Amino acid sequence: ITQGSYNQADGFALGAELQTAYVRRLDVINRGFSGYNTDNALTVLEKILPTPEQARIKFLTVWFGANDCARAKKPLDQGVPIERFRSNLKAIVTHPAVAAHAPNIIFLTQPPIEETMLTDLAHQLGWDTTKVSQVADSQIYANVVKEVGQEEGIVVVDVWSKFMELAGWQEGDILPGTKENGKNDILSSLLSDGLHLTPKGYKVIFNELLKVLKSNWPEYPPYKMSYEVKLDWEIAFGDQYWDVNNLNGQNDE
Repeated sequence: ITQGSYNQADGFALGAELQTAYVRRLDVINRGFSGYNTDNALTVLEKILPTPEQARIKFLTVWFGANDCARAKKPLDQGVPIERFRSNLKAIVTHPAVAAHAPNIIFLTQPPIEETMLTDLAHQLGWDTTKVSQVADSQIYANVVKEVGQEEGIVVVDVWSKFMELAGWQEGDILPGTKENGKNDILSSLLSDGLHLTPKGYKVIFNELLKVLKSNWPEYPPYKMSYEVKLDWEIAFGDQYWDVNNLNGQNDE
């Protein structure tokens, strides 16, 4: 989900647009590894993050749950028990390799599961269709992300709830995305295979992420930060065009 956030083959890409929003201000580095769960993340964390002497991390997004809540044991045994998932999240954000940067951390909850689509994918790949991830599991793991965020004082982009809101779900209703309810048109427009995101899904998340950035860290406004490096002729223009009040950049809404 994170690894694919730069792929523009089908349209909008979250990672690519986020870099556009901060070009010449901050470098956006993708350290999402396809198929990894929180166990795997802790194993490789020191290998994939720079030291503060190499580069300083100002923001760190942590986006797990989709693989951790997996039920299937084959071809990948990705599932992580819920309480270990909880402790892993805490271990990630307090890890010395992270703490050395004292970054602004943002959690993202996983998207819901669309079980009908995911079952079709499992069938196509020859996997056990009775062991596909379930939308109810995705809710449980998303709730743990929110709970850890509250406990650790970490801001959360609640992707799960936003997608369900768009699907018309309210607390107490039957969850959209179950096989019993059949394919959900809204979720299937946001998810390409029942798990991974479409360009439309990435755009929804991008907009939610920008809301969080602007409300919590107004000193880092997307598209509107002053450039880090300028030549004299750029400085002479002031903020009327090139950076803070750019006229030819993306709209910041």
